[in-house]
Amino acid sequence: MDSTDVEKELRIGVSRPAEGQDMRENGRGPTLAVPPTPPAKDLPQPPARLRLELPSHIGSPYEPPNRPLPPRPTTTSQSPKIPQPSRPPPSRAQAPLAMNPPTRPGTALSQTSGTTVSARFPVSTKRLSWTSDASKRPIKYGQGKFGRVELVPQPSDDPDDPLNWPRWRKEVNFCSLLLMVAMTGVTKTIFMTVNAQLAQSYEVSYTAIAALTGVPLILSALTGLACLVASRIWGKRPLYLASLLLVFIGTVWSTNVASSYGQCMAARIFQGLGWGAFDTLVLGSIQDTYFEHERGLRIAIHSIVAIATTWGAPLIGGVASQGPAGFSLQPTILSTFFVVAVPAITLGVPETAFDRTFPLARTPATANSQFKPFLTPRRLFSLDTVTDYVVKLKPYAYHSSADLAILLQAPRAFITPTTALLAIVSILPYASLWGLSSSLSLLFSPLPFVLTQGTIGALFLAPFLLSTAAVAFPAVAPRWHTRFTPKTHMLALAAGSALAFIGILTFGLHLDTAMTPPSPPSPANDNNNQPTPESISVFALEYLAPRANLPALSFVLGLLAAGGALLNATSSPIIKASTSFTAANLAVATRNTADMSGGVACWRALGAGVFVMAVPNAVWWWDGLRGFCVGIGIAQGVVVAVVGTVWWLWGEGIRRWDGRVMGLVDLEGLRRTGSFFDLD
Repeated sequence: MDSTDVEKELRIGVSRPAEGQDMRENGRGPTLAVPPTPPAKDLPQPPARLRLELPSHIGSPYEPPNRPLPPRPTTTSQSPKIPQPSRPPPSRAQAPLAMNPPTRPGTALSQTSGTTVSARFPVSTKRLSWTSDASKRPIKYGQGKFGRVELVPQPSDDPDDPLNWPRWRKEVNFCSLLLMVAMTGVTKTIFMTVNAQLAQSYEVSYTAIAALTGVPLILSALTGLACLVASRIWGKRPLYLASLLLVFIGTVWSTNVASSYGQCMAARIFQGLGWGAFDTLVLGSIQDTYFEHERGLRIAIHSIVAIATTWGAPLIGGVASQGPAGFSLQPTILSTFFVVAVPAITLGVPETAFDRTFPLARTPATANSQFKPFLTPRRLFSLDTVTDYVVKLKPYAYHSSADLAILLQAPRAFITPTTALLAIVSILPYASLWGLSSSLSLLFSPLPFVLTQGTIGALFLAPFLLSTAAVAFPAVAPRWHTRFTPKTHMLALAAGSALAFIGILTFGLHLDTAMTPPSPPSPANDNNNQPTPESISVFALEYLAPRANLPALSFVLGLLAAGGALLNATSSPIIKASTSFTAANLAVATRNTADMSGGVACWRALGAGVFVMAVPNAVWWWDGLRGFCVGIGIAQGVVVAVVGTVWWLWGEGIRRWDGRVMGLVDLEGLRRTGSFFDLD
């Protein structure tokens, strides 16, 4: 027997039958009876390169433990009949190959418990996806229909980890935050239908009344950025509690400020200081609490609630302000919701900031067993569980080091090129919508329209419906985030800008045309037939006001709102692409996503506040309204063309500059041989 025969026998794993042996049949088909093993001295030794020392009950570490047997040798009429070697049945059902073993695979030099390999396998030159100390811990999967989904991010084994919270606790936290997001949206537009009445009541200019909305918006932008910085040091719960207190004080104070403009402004300042946390931190709380496959629906619901409550509030607020109580009835109604909001935030929103760096690397559960499954502990509703839950609800439960790198994370994300371009491309439609909406009472309350607060509120119907639809479609579209290519980005920019351009241009031109009276027929050099102010007023009441189509004006204002919402919908996939490109690991990418999204929200709020106070001075007469709308429409077209060209030609370069601004590119954190899924 030569070396070639030995190699063939080792490949099939069964000895050849001896010459002259009989073949026999059993109930399982043709088998081979194994003859007595000849002495080792009668068989030549296999080459050293094929010699393996493995336990008899363990196969290759790279194959499933229940792999099929080698193929049976073909039998002939001269071959003997020998029984097939039997093996015990498997002790458990074979798991899918993708989940067996339940840890990410190691390299060829990895040590497997209970397996000894003396052969020298070639070392792979490719870096695998899990190289940190956490590679020795089990990979945790979802439950139910998500049983095959690997959890991202991987939770620790600490039951206080927000990712390990029971389902009811996560949903209570999410719904409580949504309640405050809705109340924040309502308070932002609470005065838009009654600005003209407030100017008469306080005996101040319309610009001063518009500042009751503009100043809080500017303050919310500043406090939103401050909350992003502070949340890295003290967590989110103290900021939520402080913001809840500020909004509560401002809203309750607004119920009794009918005679003092200064008190009304002070109450609005309190509200604006409280808006910032609920504008910028809620996305981070969703990321802290839910896994990647659970966030899409929650983020969509958050976006829809925020936009719907903002532009739906004037529909009800205008009708409520027509009663004897006047505009003070709106904050009175809103104050009653704090009966639910205060206990919801106080008891239902624990601290979600959690440092799982150390527990993920080495935990008691993973130190003893490499294959321990991940199961969320079941906790029945009892007095002990309620007591344990309430005891852990501390106002201040998280602390991090306040070094310069942490303090500059949010400001750096605030000025990255991607954040700046996203703000530039959407700020004109968004701010113009706020400016024109705050000026509707100025345009339609005096002559020639003399519209009531409820009728002015009805003009917000189309902005409410169309902006909500424009936010909901990308949020629930299954491929908006996963298949967001540069071509899709350009189409979204073009569609959003076209809607905004049509809306704002039509709004200004239609009102200017309707409010421009025709020249009176008078003979030359005859000054006696010039219309008097009294005749102009009567003429306006009888002729000019019906020329303005109020439903059409509401619709084009809705197109402007839908265009701004569609442009803002491109922020999420663009930011996600940037953070995935520049971040060294998943934790950094998630943190930067929240910071950049908050930065875009701050820029938009800042622009909206400025336009709310500036637009009434520009559109107080119809010629000014026309010039403003034409100028903003043309400027938006130019901005989108320039920004779209920059993104199309230098998209990767912009993402590289994002990393440089945030201090992530060309640093040791990117040059190390680690994985994107490793620890921060």
